[in-house]
Order: sequence, then structure tokens, then C-alpha cells
Amino acid sequence: MATSGLDNVARNPEILFCWSGERLLVQDLGSGNSFFVSPQTILLLDLFGRPRSSETAAKILSEYEKKSVLKSVRRLARLGLLIPEKDARRRTSRLKLWKENLASAQYHLASRDIPFATSHAAIDRFLQARAAEERQPRRFKRYRATTRRRLPTSLTPEKPAALDRVLAARRTVREFSRRPVSLQDLAAVVRGTWGRTGWLDGGPMGRLATKTSPSAGALHPIECYVLAWNVRGLRPGLYHYDVAADELRRLRPGDLRVAAVKAASGQRWVGRAAFLCVMTAVFERTLWKYQLENAYRVLWLDAGHLAQTFCLLATSRGLGPFTTAAIQDSYIEKLIGLDGIKEFSVYLCGAGVPAMRLRPSPSG
Repeated sequence: MATSGLDNVARNPEILFCWSGERLLVQDLGSGNSFFVSPQTILLLDLFGRPRSSETAAKILSEYEKKSVLKSVRRLARLGLLIPEKDARRRTSRLKLWKENLASAQYHLASRDIPFATSHAAIDRFLQARAAEERQPRRFKRYRATTRRRLPTSLTPEKPAALDRVLAARRTVREFSRRPVSLQDLAAVVRGTWGRTGWLDGGPMGRLATKTSPSAGALHPIECYVLAWNVRGLRPGLYHYDVAADELRRLRPGDLRVAAVKAASGQRWVGRAAFLCVMTAVFERTLWKYQLENAYRVLWLDAGHLAQTFCLLATSRGLGPFTTAAIQDSYIEKLIGLDGIKEFSVYLCGAGVPAMRLRPSPSG
């Protein structure tokens, strides 16, 4: 029986290969589909790096039975791994456009278009099942055998700056005065950013903390560690902010501004600020509820919300804030004593007294 071939087809420009156990997995970044294929598939797809017909491919692969080659080409075409020449020419390659950033491409694929439950009943059933299946992670982290420093209650300015003026005044500051930041200002910024403002009823999840910034599911996976070296009223050292107790717990004494610069990938101006806040993520808090590929995404969304709150609060107190994603993850995790898996670093922010005052004008 005659076996029909295909006209000119070419390799899909958006496919990735990886081993999954002993099987070869191919992913189509365009459609989001994944397939297990034989290792010989790579040889066949390589042949279609430029358009050609299946008959031509069978002639080139003369050591294989023609019927087998034509059948394989048809199967790859059905899977979308081989596409018509005209489609290949007009299709934009995500890998090429994104400078072959494989990690971003794979994550982008995995976290797109995920279906979510929308009815309250369905969500409650899911949470009740999760509660019966696994205990929820602790809401707050605590270091017990440490020196504790309760944060003072800050005095409210007689004429607090209006939000619009604070927003307009916010700038990233990299030039600082040598004057120290007061503990009251540090307390106001840290408490106002990461502190608990109240509780809400989480239904099957029990009481959930509220804060000044939103967090996916009110789970608040972000922890705050403070490296302080120029704060009046606070001994230099590495501290963890204990949300439940509203206090700083000292994990390591000493002037750590050199460590802060290293944590920020050698940006020397960081050491001229007064303190640096390290944001870390306790991922299991999020994963307990959101067991989805895009759960990783919300960690950075949460960190971004917190960083903006930090910057606005620092600005309202006349401090010069900054943020940086140029972080040395492994160094930070070793400095604090984290495993980099259950808890890992995500973002840095800090502040000092700016060389030029940025306090919003009461007159606007």
C-alpha cells in the first residue's frame, strides 16, 4: 500500500527537550502541550531545521525504513512539533525573542492560564480537605533563644503628609548623610510594612492576619530580616522581625554593613545607608493553599507590594529608601542561616537619612 508524505514542513521553533526519568519529554511553549517521545525524535526534528518534505527526509534517512520515517513525520506534525513552512516563517519564537532565557520561558509556560475554583462552596470544600490532609504551616516565624528588642510606638507627626505628596516625593536614594536613623523611624517603617494590623475570618483556615499590603490568600509568606548599623537606639547586628510579638530578635551582633554590600552584589552605596531589610519567602505558607505552578509568581508580587509600602513609609518619615533585586542569594541565606529551599531570599530594601532631605512639603 502506498504511503503518502507531507509537503514542506519545518521544526516548531518553540520546543524544548528534557529527560524525565528514563523518558524524553518535549514541551511546546506555544501551545503548552507536553509529550513523551523516543530519543530518535531529536534526529528527525534536527533534519527539519529548514523546511523539507517528508519524502526528502525519508531519502536522507535511507538507513531507516521509508514507511517508518513517513509515519513518524506525520505523527510529529499531528503533535505540532512539525508545522507547515509558511507557519514556521511567520511564527515568533519566544526563545529567540527572549534571548534564549530558558528558565523564564518554561516558567511563563507553566504559570499561564491555570483554571481556578470560583464558587465559595468549591473553595471551602478544597480548604476543608486540605486542613484534614495536612496541618497548616505556622503563621509567624520565631527565634526563641535570642536577644529581644520590642519596637517602640512611634509618635505621629502633627501634620502627617498626605498620600499624594508622599507618592510624588518618593525617590530611590543612593546618597546618604552620616546621621543615624532613629529607632522610632525604623520601628514605624518595619512595623508599618511587615507588622500585623488585625485579623480576618478565613473560614476553614481560621484567623488570618491582615497587613498594610495585600498578600495572596492573606498567607503572607514574606519574612523580614534587618541588618542595622546606623540606627540610634539599636545595637548593630542582624535581626529578625517577629510579627507576632512586634519586636526585633537579634540573631547576630556587630556592624554588618560590609555583609550588606556583599548581599547587594557589591553595590557600595548600600553600606552608606543606615539599615538593610532582607525579604525572604517561606514558600510552604503559599503552597499549602495554592498547589499550582504559578504559586511561585505570587511570592514576587507580595514582595513588590511590601517594597512599595516600605518606600512610602520611609519617605513619609523623611528617610531615603531604595530597593534592589541585585542580590546574592546563597550568601544571604548562609548569613541568616536559611536552607534556600524551605525559606529563601527574594528582595532587598533599605533606607538612611538622605544627603538631601526628601520630606514631603506640608504645603504640597
